[in-house]
Formats: sequence, C-alpha cells, structure tokens
Amino acid sequence: MNVGKDLNKFFSDEPPGQKVNSLRWLQKLVMKKALTLPREFDTLGHWEDFRDKLRMDLPKVCGFPDLPPMKESFVRGRIRVGDDVLCERVDVYVDENFSAPVFVFLPEQKPSKPMPALVWNPGWPQDKWTRSYQEFGVRMARQGYVVLVVDHPPFGETSPAAGEDGKQLFNMTLVMGMSNTVGISYMMLRCAIAMRCGEYLRSRPDVDDSRVAIGGLCEGGMDTYLVAAIDDTFCAAAPVAAATTLAIHFAEMGSYHANADASPFPFGILNVCDIEHLHAAIAPRPLLVRANLPDLWWPVSGFDDVEHFTRKIYRLYDAEDKIDFGSDVHEHDLTGPYADALEAFMKKYV
Repeated sequence: MNVGKDLNKFFSDEPPGQKVNSLRWLQKLVMKKALTLPREFDTLGHWEDFRDKLRMDLPKVCGFPDLPPMKESFVRGRIRVGDDVLCERVDVYVDENFSAPVFVFLPEQKPSKPMPALVWNPGWPQDKWTRSYQEFGVRMARQGYVVLVVDHPPFGETSPAAGEDGKQLFNMTLVMGMSNTVGISYMMLRCAIAMRCGEYLRSRPDVDDSRVAIGGLCEGGMDTYLVAAIDDTFCAAAPVAAATTLAIHFAEMGSYHANADASPFPFGILNVCDIEHLHAAIAPRPLLVRANLPDLWWPVSGFDDVEHFTRKIYRLYDAEDKIDFGSDVHEHDLTGPYADALEAFMKKYV
C-alpha cells in the first residue's frame, strides 16, 4: 500500500480535515443545488410558467398530506373579552381523526356586512395562548376584523404536555418522525392546517371570503409564505421575522449557529425552489415582510436576496407598490413596530 503523499495535491483543495466533515460536504450540496435554481425571469410568462410548476411540484416533493374535503368545525365555547370582543374556541376540521384547536377573535357587535379576516400562525414553540397574539386579535376585532390564532403540532393543545419544559423537542421528534414515515414533511403539515383554517374562515357567513389574509411570526412566517405561494385564495400575506434563503441559511449560518431541530426545512424543497421564489409566487397580492436584526437564525444577507428577487417579480406585474419590506431591532414577538406594521397593512389591503 502506498502511504506516500503528493503534498501539492494534498493541499490544493480543502484542508484535509474538511474532507471528512459531513457538514461541509452537505453545505456544498446545498450551495450547488441552490445555484441550479433559476433567478432571472425576463417576462411575466416566463415567471408564471415557473410559478405554476412550483405550485404543482412543491406539495408533492415536500410531502403535503392528502386530506378529505372540508367538513363542519366544532365551536367548543364562546366568551366575552372586555366589553366588546368575543373569543371562540373552535376545533377546525382537518380530517376525521384530527382537528386544529384555534381561538377566533371577533367583535361582539357584528357589522352589517361580512368582515375581513386573518389566519395567524404562531412561531416555535408558541400557540394560541401567546399573550401578544391574543392582544393583537382583540386589537383588530375592535376594528371590525376576525382573527384566527391556531395551535400547530406539537404545541398548545395538540400534544400531551406540550408546554412543559423539555417536552417540546420530545414531541417535535415524535410528530416529525411519524409524519416522515408516511411521506408528510412537518412544514407541509403546518401548511395543510393553515389552509384548513383559511377554508374555515371563508365558510363563515360573518367573514368576507374574498378578504382572508394570512400571517405569522418566525416558523409561522414560513407557514405564511409557503401557503400563500401555493394557495392564492389568501388575499394578502404577512410573514414576520422569517425571511432568508435556504442557500444562505446553511452556507453561511451553519458556520456559527445550529437550529434546535430540523422542523423548518421541508424535505426536497431545493429541488423545486428557494425561499425567495416563495415570496415572489405571492405576486401580485399585497405582501408585508419584516426582518428582526437580533434573530441570528435569519441571516440578513439572505433577507436582502429575498427582497431583491421579490421586487423584480412584482415589477413584472407593475405591483411593486403592494410590497413592504423592512427591518427593526426588536423583541422576537408580534409587538411594537411589528404589530403596528401588521395593523396598518391589514387596514390598507384587507
């Protein structure tokens, strides 16, 4: 056996230690895959051909669950919040064996015509009991809106002991493990639930079915742009603190930080698109996007790529005035400038 080394060859590529680094290898695969995705679209037709293929392929590649038609949802309770708002506790039908637990906030005195509405998706590991989301629901209900806040698995009421310390990752492992074995990726499961919540709101006689928007924070923001990209029944979308690209996320952020789990990453997504394509696929509907600089898990270099690409596509529709990109230094929550921006966006476009 020849154990001699050609030092020129040995040092010509990467340091030898990196040759056995699996993360480095996977980073390069991500970068290579991301670079094959098209990012130049000279005409609207060229873009819409790609968008239509994205909408067809993404649910199949990433494992969207096969759900039966929507059926009646069950209202468990209805209480007054303050003097002028109602909160309904609803089981939103997903299939015969599972319903999504949600809170629905609406004005006690309903207006004479159907109301605009918002599906709000909490982030990891939040749920409908998150105070800021309830406060926003009450805030908008007092202005004539219906706001639905959903529990996504495994949080809130969707898993045993989901709120106890140390249980979130345990339950997430169970949810992801079982769903993966039947071909459903975690993010597609969340998307299916969010879409069901939209169907539920549109089925209510007190909701204007043409004025149902979707929004969310962090992983809920991912729900928002994934759903809005493939489901154009949502009239507007507002992902908050959720934007970078997968290429940047792994090629850059993987060098200094690792996420707690794999839940934000639909399997096979880079065979179809990256996150900037999802934002652009919402065009020409109104789109609010906010970045939070302290959130190191959403690298701003990727946010810049998302904004640049999305603006190019919206210009093809002559609709760049319908997008609002911005960033702040703030807490990771729907408070302060984020709540204010979302309220203004809803009042302007929904």
